[in-house]
Amino acid sequence: MYQLIGDTLTLSKNDWLNAGLTERQLKDDSQRGYLSIFRRGLYGNTLIDMKSIQRPERLRVIESAYGSIKKADKTTGYHVMPDPEALSFFRSYRYSGDVSLPEQKQQQYYNEASILNTLRTILENQKIARARNGKRVRMNEWWKSCLSFCEKQKELYPHDLPNNARRFEEKYKKYFAEGYASLIHKNYGKPNAEKLTEDAKDWLIARYASNINKCTIMQLFFEYNEKACKIADWKEVNSEQTIKNFLYSPEIKPYWYGSRYGELKAKEKYNRQHKTLLPTMRDALWNGDGTKLNYYYLDENGKVATCNVYEVIDVYSECLLGYHICKTEDFEAQYHAYKMAMCFSGHKPYEIKFDNQGGHKKLQSGDFFKKLARLAINTQPYNGKSKTIESIFGRFQANFLHKDWFFTGQNVTAKKQESKANMEFILANKSNLPTLSEIKKLYEQRREEWNNSIHFDSGEKRIDMYRNSENAKSPKIELHDMLFMFGVINEKAIKYRSNGIILTVKNVKYEYEVMTFDGQPDFNFIRNNVDKQFHVGYDPEDMTTVSLYEKTPSGDYRFVTIAQKYIRIHRNIQEQDELDHAFIKAMDKKNKELRVSMQEEAEQILERNYMHPSQYGLNVPSIKGINKSKVKSVDSIGKAMKEESELELVDVYEMY
Repeated sequence: MYQLIGDTLTLSKNDWLNAGLTERQLKDDSQRGYLSIFRRGLYGNTLIDMKSIQRPERLRVIESAYGSIKKADKTTGYHVMPDPEALSFFRSYRYSGDVSLPEQKQQQYYNEASILNTLRTILENQKIARARNGKRVRMNEWWKSCLSFCEKQKELYPHDLPNNARRFEEKYKKYFAEGYASLIHKNYGKPNAEKLTEDAKDWLIARYASNINKCTIMQLFFEYNEKACKIADWKEVNSEQTIKNFLYSPEIKPYWYGSRYGELKAKEKYNRQHKTLLPTMRDALWNGDGTKLNYYYLDENGKVATCNVYEVIDVYSECLLGYHICKTEDFEAQYHAYKMAMCFSGHKPYEIKFDNQGGHKKLQSGDFFKKLARLAINTQPYNGKSKTIESIFGRFQANFLHKDWFFTGQNVTAKKQESKANMEFILANKSNLPTLSEIKKLYEQRREEWNNSIHFDSGEKRIDMYRNSENAKSPKIELHDMLFMFGVINEKAIKYRSNGIILTVKNVKYEYEVMTFDGQPDFNFIRNNVDKQFHVGYDPEDMTTVSLYEKTPSGDYRFVTIAQKYIRIHRNIQEQDELDHAFIKAMDKKNKELRVSMQEEAEQILERNYMHPSQYGLNVPSIKGINKSKVKSVDSIGKAMKEESELELVDVYEMY
């Protein structure tokens, strides 16, 4: 911004830098004589003579920022010059012994001092400029121009300088005669509430705090004076400012602030806020929260609709881990979002934070969060500052969801125009709004864009930050962990038999068996667990695998093993393939090995305890269909069993 000082068009050092030029360029040009300094000053207020600038490239940069120099005339404005000494004075000023001025007043008086100092500089420059031409400044016109100047500064430099020429002249002259103290209201030098008795003060606080027949300061002023006429030791006050200064003094304000504006407003204003450091590793803290999706779409009835989304975010990297789109935030949305987050991460978080609304209470009461993380903590209610996810999601909305024309806007309290929806355009294109399924696909795309965007602090992609980080206290998730965290555990225990375990869900039977690491039926498990009862954990969305649990005396579930769908083969030979034949042969051999090992172990126990039949001259029946020395099929055990079924019991014993 150009400044006209007398007949000289100038530019401040601050404006030189703001235009895009550097301090080094200014110094070099000045030393080499490519420009002249009109007046040196502190805090970027050094002024450059615009006519002295000899480098065209510098002029082009300046004119692109502030307009043509040729068009700059005597209407060019002046910058208010800061006065650091004034700020120091008002900060250290004390009244009534040790009471400092409110910050707002310190800033106001500092602004007023800076404005008045600037006006004096302008006046002196104008006097010098006119004296060269044998003219004088017309002071009546000058005081009026001062009012115009002060009015223009109010937005950047809030002040309370008089808007009357005569009163402004008095203020101006008093300031330069008495100094900074002349700007301070007399009520700060002499306590403005000294007319108020203790009873009157108490009544004023109560009356202003009351929400019954709520009053303004002006109304309170008249009401107080009316009351003061009827009470002997109360004194009337001459100005509503006396009452305002008393009520708004820092030590009095807390007494009525909460009652008048609400306790939460008082909490936000007066409660000390923690300044926290964000996590330095992934999975140290996850935040989960539900919010409006911020997209309009056409529902199945052709009406404009919106929906919600529940998001789970890693606070360290700001990576979006899991989500679920839903009509309303409920426990089902939260369940699916956390499940997706766990699948994406592959690790358990150390801590999860969430609010206590929506379906969180239901999940919390069912120990859902205890399964997911070492710590599960509610954020403080009515305390948005404690929810990092709100800040992250707000930036996600503003930078990514905002791209789409059917964006709903961030929220109803958004002040920036860019944060609001263009409802005229949306309604004009109502028939072109996407469907819910299209919204879901687009939202997935926007999430990917966010995760692949640069983190403001590290300079890395958010997804890379997350994947490249390690957390020793974030355990890796196994299959049985997923089933335990997100599955349903059958309350009634089910017996494991030689043909596996049968689970019935919604009248549908599912058969499972325990396998070895190479995908073969585990005969050792069969041998040790037939007739043992297990509680079965399963995922209703994926019934291919289940977990087997035992219930401990404390009522907890102890994981035993994973069971998979029972292997089936074709019964008829015609449809059996080579794999079926090989499997049948292998299972036949395993079954016989199991029978042999079981009998041998039983006989060893009998021998150790001198109870084996051979120790009494008796024979032990042989295992039918099995050559124990080679453990291979010789006679069909099935055939032997068939023959047995057709004989009487006595015949059977005689036969064998």
